[in-house]
Amino acid sequence: MAPETLSRGEYTQASDIYSFGMIMLEVLTSYPPYYNVPHNINLVMDICKGRKPEIKCEIPRFFKEIMEKCWNFEPPNRPTAKELDYQLNSYSYDGEIRRQVKATNKSNKSFIQYDPNERHPEAIYTSRLIPKTTIPAYDTFNSRQNFLSIPDNIIVEDDETQETQEME
Repeated sequence: MAPETLSRGEYTQASDIYSFGMIMLEVLTSYPPYYNVPHNINLVMDICKGRKPEIKCEIPRFFKEIMEKCWNFEPPNRPTAKELDYQLNSYSYDGEIRRQVKATNKSNKSFIQYDPNERHPEAIYTSRLIPKTTIPAYDTFNSRQNFLSIPDNIIVEDDETQETQEME
């Protein structure tokens, strides 16, 4: 799920694009996102802070760049469905991308495929509700800066002076 969906419950086209990037990851690597970590509130908080899944094996640079654009922390900076359609359709016509795919396939021949038994016991891949009450208020988009003022009339004493006065 996209950070804005986890933190504010916002389901938008941009959050769908984020999810599309996750689907690309699993299709291209055979590893589900965050397969090796517990799916708990800590993961939710980490995603809300910008954590992205680990890419376990070599994938063509073209697809990696698309996935990373889909996972952009800021929803307006993610590609639109139309932009993705254009980029992915260009794949079939671009010889460089085809070369990347062939090279990646060669390098991954010795790569061990995903073993479902390798996944973390608390990694849950079935749909479930995440109760809002368990998600602490964490809103990176509406954070504000606090300004503190320090009065000029504060007298600072060093530790020795303070200790001497306390002993008297």
